[in-house]
This record gives sequence, structure tokens and C-alpha cells, in this order.
Amino acid sequence: MAWRNINRSLEGRLSGDDVEISGRVVGVRDHKNILFLDIGDHSGSVQLVIDKRTYDQDGLDQARKGSFVVAKGTLENRGKDSKEIKIESLDVIGRSSLRIQSPWEIDGSDPLFGNVVFSFPEVYVSNPQRAAILKIKTDFVGALHDYFQREEFVLVEPPIITDKTLYGKDNAIEAEVHGERVFLSQCATFELEPLALAFGRVYTISPAFRNEMAGSKRHLAEYTHAKAEALLADIDFLKNLSTESIHHAMKVVLESNDKELSLLGVNPDIEGLEPSKQERMTYNEAIAVARERGSETEWGEGLKRRDEEIITAYCGNKYVWVDFPPFATEGFPYRRLPSDRRLSMTCDLIAPHSAGEMVGVAEKITDPEELVQNLIEKGQGKNISRFWKYIALREYGMPPHGGIGAAPERIIYGLLGLDHIRLTKPWPRYPDRKIVAPKEDLDDYGSDRLAGLIEKYALRG
Repeated sequence: MAWRNINRSLEGRLSGDDVEISGRVVGVRDHKNILFLDIGDHSGSVQLVIDKRTYDQDGLDQARKGSFVVAKGTLENRGKDSKEIKIESLDVIGRSSLRIQSPWEIDGSDPLFGNVVFSFPEVYVSNPQRAAILKIKTDFVGALHDYFQREEFVLVEPPIITDKTLYGKDNAIEAEVHGERVFLSQCATFELEPLALAFGRVYTISPAFRNEMAGSKRHLAEYTHAKAEALLADIDFLKNLSTESIHHAMKVVLESNDKELSLLGVNPDIEGLEPSKQERMTYNEAIAVARERGSETEWGEGLKRRDEEIITAYCGNKYVWVDFPPFATEGFPYRRLPSDRRLSMTCDLIAPHSAGEMVGVAEKITDPEELVQNLIEKGQGKNISRFWKYIALREYGMPPHGGIGAAPERIIYGLLGLDHIRLTKPWPRYPDRKIVAPKEDLDDYGSDRLAGLIEKYALRG
């Protein structure tokens, strides 16, 4: 049979219909002559009722939690949302022998189980809460695609391997490819700008990387970057584009994820994302508000988490645009504020309740000499050859333009009120969790078969 999720398999079926269904065993209850199996996937679950007297016991013993089964039987509707299947045949086609804590018996979004779910992500991505978060993020990203394409943005594919960094080498991840020292992309702006010159409006939703060592609950070393670039775009257009796209995507999430949101116990308030509901202040005003309330951040420094909390609380826990932060804290391609060249033509949308920066927008420089000066000022003078073609493009018809950038992981983290941003990635990369597994991690997890393989092939050396 071809795989179909459980809800789809039972859709439109009536009591008394013969059905065939497949899925993981997520619950087992044994009552003398009757065995109850709960079969589940991300779409839902259904109870199988098995008369043990008609089945081989060895076969039923294989139907443990985690096993993948194919079942045929008769559907019975027991109530509005309650169904069960009286089983005529049951085949275990994916055995389960690992003796580990069941993904279906814990709340994967609870920080108490963080060490469990991230110690074996291959298993615990099946945890209902983890799967719900990932499903929500998938729908959010899909809705962003729909929005940008509706607004005539062309989807493009910037490279992951690049010779450029937006903020210097300190937080870049280096690699060697074909004998060259290169970087994993921090930001696709260098490629989106020439592509915008070809198409007018472009966007990408692609991986980005930072050598993030802070251990913050809001940062990852590998994340998704949703970026858009548009010709003839100014700050006001970019701010409206960014908030409208996020608001649209979250509306789609709310409309299509009732079960997932209920499972997580959250009801995101997205009204505050509407442009008319947002507050706005300049960086100068934001620093003044924060310092009046105990912040020690000096003028010219980037806003810290505590500053963001103070500012959003001061504004009634609304989303707040902080306009024109210092150029020293921003990327070199961004325009300076004409009235005060210490500041930049950029703006950041700060989310309430400690979620932090949700999206940033920036007008870009079109003067090649200004780009050269900025690179030198930011310590990149020796690397100008890497940026030269990007600079030279300013002499080949590049008009005023600008872009937006946001991380879907940060947005979902904030809107769902998650404890840690790592919950938004199947395999999150953060300092407390090693990527490379040492040989001593070759655990047999109580499986005789795995133990036999470890011994047979001397896998621990």
C-alpha cells in the first residue's frame, strides 16, 4: 500500500467500512484476550482492537511502541471524534527493540526533557510536541512562499558556499573547498542584489550559518534565513513588506494548525503584527528609555536582550520598530542616515516577551566608493578583492534598492512562546550539543541486535 497519513486514510469513511491503515504504535494496552494498540502519526491517531485469540502471540509481541504496522479491519465510530478499528490482519513491517523512553510519553516542548529529546533526535522528532512545532514552521514557511510569489517576488537560489561575510570572520563558519578557504553563508544579500537587478524583486528561504557560541536561547549556529530584495524599495516599503508577510504566514498557521496549537497549549496573538498596531521609536529614543529604567547599554552599542524587554514593556508589550541603529553595529552595505551619519538606514522589529528581534530591513548603498570606505572602516580592507564584483555592480545600472531578513525559527520561537529556539529545528546546532558523536556513544539501547553488531564488527575499537 502507498503511505497515507491516518487522518487521510480515515477521511470520509463510515462505520462498518473496511479500511487499511499504517502507522507507528504509540500506545499499548493489554486486557486479557483483547489487545489495544494506538496507531499515530503527526495527523492524529486511532485505536486498533485485536482479539488475541485469533493471532500468533509472537507476532503480537512485535507490536511494541515505536513499531510500524500495517493493519486491515472494520471501522467503528464510537462518537464525534472517537474511532476504532476491529482488526482482521496486522503486519509489523518495522520492528522496535530499543529500550528508551517513549517519545509519546513525554512533553517534548518541556525544558525538563531537553536532554532526552536532543540526545537522540532521530527518535524524538516523532514526539508529538516536537512534530507539532516542526509542522507549524513548515506551514509558516510555505505561507511565506505563497505571499512573496503573490507579490511578484521570484524565488532564487543563493549559494551556501561563499567567499564573503557580512559581519567579518569572527562569527563566520569557515570551510575548505577545492583547496580554497571559504565560508558558509551568513547572509544572501550579496547574491540577492544582482538577482534583483535581473528580476526586480527576489526572495529566498535558505540556510544560513553563524559560529554562535553565546549559548543563548534565541540563537543557533544553523538556521533558516528568509530574505527578500527589491529595486526602488525604501524603508517604509520594506517595513510594510516584512510585517505583512509575517502576519499573512501566521494567519495561515492559525487556520490550519488547530490540533498542533492545542497540543502545545498556545494561542498566538497575531493582531499585534498588523502594521497599524505596532509602535515605533528611533534608536536614540530606545536607548534613552532603556537607560532611564536601569540599562547600562551605552549609546552606540547594539540593544541587548534586557534593553529589548524594557522597550517592549514600556510600549505595552507591543511589537516595536526601532529605527536607525548605529552604523557601527550593522553590515557594511547598508546606507547611513543622511541627518546623522553615525546611524544607519535600517530598522529592526522587536517582539515582546523576550522574543527579541523578529525581522530587520535595510536600504542598501549604491555608491562604490562608500562601500570601499565602509569595508576599510570595518576592518575588511585586506579582503576587498572578495567583494570587488559586488562593488563594481554599482557601476552597471544598480538603482536604489533594499532588503528584509528574518529567521522563521526566531519568529516561531517568539510567537509560540517556546522555552528555547532549538525546538524549532530537527537537528539544532548549539554550543551545548556536540555534532560529531564519539565511539563511546555507540550505545546498544538495550537492543540485542545492535549489541551483536557492535561486538561482531568491533565497532568500539
